[in-house]
Amino acid sequence: MEECFPLRRTVSSVSGTRNRRLYQFKVTLRDVSPKIWRRVQVWENYTLEQLHRVLQAAMGWENYHLYEFRVGRAAYRDPDPENEPEILNAKRAQICNVLSGVGAKLEYDYDFGDDWQHDLLLEAILLSSPQTLYPRCIGGERSCPPEDVGGIGGYEEYLEAMADPTHELREEMMNWRGPFDPEAFSIEKINRKLEKEFRLVRGRTAPKPALSTNRTLESLPAVPAFSRRKRIRIKPEETVPLELNERERGLILQHTPADDGLINRLRVVPGDGQPLVFRFTLSDLDELAGLVAAEANQNKGKKVQKELDQLLDRIQFTMDSYTDELTIN
Repeated sequence: MEECFPLRRTVSSVSGTRNRRLYQFKVTLRDVSPKIWRRVQVWENYTLEQLHRVLQAAMGWENYHLYEFRVGRAAYRDPDPENEPEILNAKRAQICNVLSGVGAKLEYDYDFGDDWQHDLLLEAILLSSPQTLYPRCIGGERSCPPEDVGGIGGYEEYLEAMADPTHELREEMMNWRGPFDPEAFSIEKINRKLEKEFRLVRGRTAPKPALSTNRTLESLPAVPAFSRRKRIRIKPEETVPLELNERERGLILQHTPADDGLINRLRVVPGDGQPLVFRFTLSDLDELAGLVAAEANQNKGKKVQKELDQLLDRIQFTMDSYTDELTIN
């Protein structure tokens, strides 16, 4: 039975508190009966390219083909800058800047051959739960069609063959993909995929794995390995220092779709010879770590990916050095 959620916008009741909000989408695969659908929650400042990766994991696609988002007459994907000037870049478009608010609709087309079209409805804008991993799937029904099955018509023929042991294509279909249950659905499996895809970690109070001292860029002192140490208690929304080198600052400015509030702080640098120290709240650092992790996971350059991993270690270590909770571990 599909759950129903009210269309609502949740706003922080604490004046001046900066909270990154969640966008909750209902995703339905078009023209398939019975319905194949998912309900997902993603960060408001995710790009459409990041949303594409969430949808691939949530629906069960394998990310073999091209995709496109459409909002009204605007189309977003990874465009050819010379041949497709009318196409907007999905890697530069944040969800919160594309959609008008609760009730807004978004079309997602995957695999231009099979032409799998999805309808996305923005059901709610919510505040996050401190110990919950995001992005996440919170509902859905039925298995996604197999990749390259031939679109709607091919999928219907595939289901007929799989349901009839005497069908002339049954053996061929079994040899192609093996057993298939169209009713299968597992939230746990989807969220494990999302956790792996986005390198998600639990909240700041959870134990963290050891940080390697040999993964730090040479121009900064090595980050000590994480151990069970007494963290410095700070007030909520109090800022803490994050020291970067020029290369790390450049990586954030160039490769992460951070919002202006985070980016602008990195544009102001001290004079020559002064260390690059920037101040962030723990919530800011948590957001920045998620952006860096997402970019590290999808960046194709091994050198840049390694540098982003090292940067993530530095941000995570800084977060682990402080707590704004009432008690200290």
